[in-house]
Amino acid sequence: MRGNLQRSTGPDRRTDGDGAPRCQIWGVLNVTPDSFSDGGLFLDRAAALTQAEHLVRSGADVVDVGGESTRPAGREYGSGATAVGLSEELRRIMPVVEHLVSVLGARVSVDTTKPGVARRALAEGAAIVNDVSCGTIAELLDVTAEAGAELVLMHNRGRGDVSPDNVRYADVVAEVIEELLGAVQRAVAAGVREELIWIDPGVGFAKTAAQSVELVARTAELVATGQPVLVGTSRKSFIAELAPAPDGARPPPMERDGGTAATVVAAVLAGARGVRVHDVAAMRQAVRVAEALRACSSGRAA
Repeated sequence: MRGNLQRSTGPDRRTDGDGAPRCQIWGVLNVTPDSFSDGGLFLDRAAALTQAEHLVRSGADVVDVGGESTRPAGREYGSGATAVGLSEELRRIMPVVEHLVSVLGARVSVDTTKPGVARRALAEGAAIVNDVSCGTIAELLDVTAEAGAELVLMHNRGRGDVSPDNVRYADVVAEVIEELLGAVQRAVAAGVREELIWIDPGVGFAKTAAQSVELVARTAELVATGQPVLVGTSRKSFIAELAPAPDGARPPPMERDGGTAATVVAAVLAGARGVRVHDVAAMRQAVRVAEALRACSSGRAA
């Protein structure tokens, strides 16, 4: 089993100039036909492998590989993502995972809710399971624990639809934190080591645009839980809603990198340990500058 080659004792502990933990850049690689930003671009195996190499060369600390879109239903994406069977999801991702680990020596996260997919990917050297179900699938937690892998618990409700029941929060940040910490407890009870568990506020999943931006603005409160925080805002629809074009049109996903950069900087200044992005080169630059700004604001040179 090659999985042991990529195991970690926890998230990257390197620090920047102010002594704070360095923020990791997680590059998104969707091997799907229907992901909201890059659906279909990397479904072809050769295109996927080329993009994997590009992400690593651009400075991705982790490449997050997904074979099933998780885009939620709603005004932006209609009925949402189409479910994918186990064999098809494995067919899409495994060549990419194997190439990233064996050829490129990259750290790989597998974005899945299927225990069978996680098991195969971890056996091939993936180091992280990115769980958008918020720890509600017991077998997925068991598989992660057995492998000694890191785990991302993304806040979600149901399938993430922006529906009245899902977006009913008295205090979105307080309730997201409470539900995430409940998921952390479930994962620890299943045997996942607490220091290997990331939390992700799930921006855009079961949240309105206003709720999403509030979560980003209050990232420091998630950081205060003590769990490493991963923030994924890249090209999401709330950016288009907050910053329409001069003519009022909502910019498409590929034209939302300016808004993405703003949220990335806010997350880094608040202490996020990772940001999940599509354009690794541009957002790596934003992260490193934000870390320098944070170092200066703390009275130390970066």
